[in-house]
Amino acid sequence: MRLLSQAWLALGLLIVTPLASAEDFGVANWGQNAMAVRDLEQRPNLTPLTERDYLIYEASLPGIHRTRLIYQFEDGRLETGRFIFSVAPESPTSTWLDQFETVRALITQQYGEPAQQQVLQPAGSANNPPDNWSDALQRDAIILKTQWRTDQTLITQQLAWNGSRPHHQIIYLPANGVDLSDLGASPF
Repeated sequence: MRLLSQAWLALGLLIVTPLASAEDFGVANWGQNAMAVRDLEQRPNLTPLTERDYLIYEASLPGIHRTRLIYQFEDGRLETGRFIFSVAPESPTSTWLDQFETVRALITQQYGEPAQQQVLQPAGSANNPPDNWSDALQRDAIILKTQWRTDQTLITQQLAWNGSRPHHQIIYLPANGVDLSDLGASPF
């Protein structure tokens, strides 16, 4: 039984570690330059050769079809980090919702309960939870948003409709005094 417990612990660490670690984002700290990040990062590099404002790496999470890790630089310094997720082609919209919940659970394991969870709806809507979440997402009638905060980083997970398909991402930003207290109560 102990061997099984150790296996689950190891699997959990493999799942959570790619999302973030002791660094501010990925393997880097806020303000580092692209060369320093490139030297530290060991995942497959997908960045176009001429690009100077961002670095793209392939990341792997169990149960997620494709994950991209993106370091974004402003004035040569790391200012934003992103994870962009996708599901297998032709997957139903419900798969995106399931993926959102899976990633939310992983981040919650890493950072604790979210500071805020929101279901954003268009102005003038009844602001009631939809009967069918997949249908509401496809109609662009909801945006799901969850936020966590560490001493150094504000982490925002979003799922929204973008053109003809869902868009699921996590945005990491330097905390720099961002105050979540005035963002309203959680709908969950």
